[in-house]
Amino acid sequence: MEHSKPSLPRAHRWRRDTVELAAVFLSVTAADLIAKLVVDGPDGPVVLVSSALALLATALFHSWWSPHAPPPTTLWRVRTTALSHTPAALADHRITLLSLHPEELFLRTPRSVTPADLTAVLATTGHTVEDPPTRIA
Repeated sequence: MEHSKPSLPRAHRWRRDTVELAAVFLSVTAADLIAKLVVDGPDGPVVLVSSALALLATALFHSWWSPHAPPPTTLWRVRTTALSHTPAALADHRITLLSLHPEELFLRTPRSVTPADLTAVLATTGHTVEDPPTRIA
């Protein structure tokens, strides 16, 4: 069952769109004003080019230094009749126990895990799966 995002009333959408448009115009105006002040200064073009190169170098360094995006995952809801508290055993299979409710587990797995794989892993870790796992997201 998928939940859709609640839509905003028409008046709220117009207000939000107007505020976003105003923010864009203010940003462009501020950038234009600063650029004109710098260019009209004694070393304006040199300052602008130096700033652009520094910004580019910072962006490249950040993309190189920052960790790569995590692998895609899937969220599952699993109904069980016997709950075992085995997060370490699940972690060995790259399964994260997100939430534990009476007779229900919420798990995050790599996207490649199928319902049959998940049922088999849970069975080996002491869980009795009542229904096939349900993919949430």
